[in-house]
Amino acid sequence: MSNIDSHFFQPSPPQHRTVEEDENLELLANRLNPTAEQITEWLQSPQIRQWLNQQMMGIPGNLKLEAVNILINKIIQVSDKDHRVEFANANAAIGVDVLRWNLWAFYRLPYARGYQAPDCGYTLKLHLEQKAASQN
Repeated sequence: MSNIDSHFFQPSPPQHRTVEEDENLELLANRLNPTAEQITEWLQSPQIRQWLNQQMMGIPGNLKLEAVNILINKIIQVSDKDHRVEFANANAAIGVDVLRWNLWAFYRLPYARGYQAPDCGYTLKLHLEQKAASQN
């Protein structure tokens, strides 16, 4: 008689996914695959510039726009990975979540202890929808 357990391979019981995992799976299934031109138009749009200018990051507007241009180059090279540009002396960063195609900022308010991490409401999806509506 063998000492080998005949039930050694039993599939594990189904794992329960969290709401966040379900949301990420849905986003992956419906993920946008924009062209370089669409990404560039979105990130250089007036709505993005206005949102960036409203963020009190302690960084001049021209540096914010330069960071966006760097982001565009990074995203075009590798579009399936999140990217960010950090400002070391200002404790700030600007980045893009490529799963949701959303621009975000992270910074510390002057004379405050807490950090701010707002997302821009003008997503790539919204940009493409508005562009399609204006063409009709």
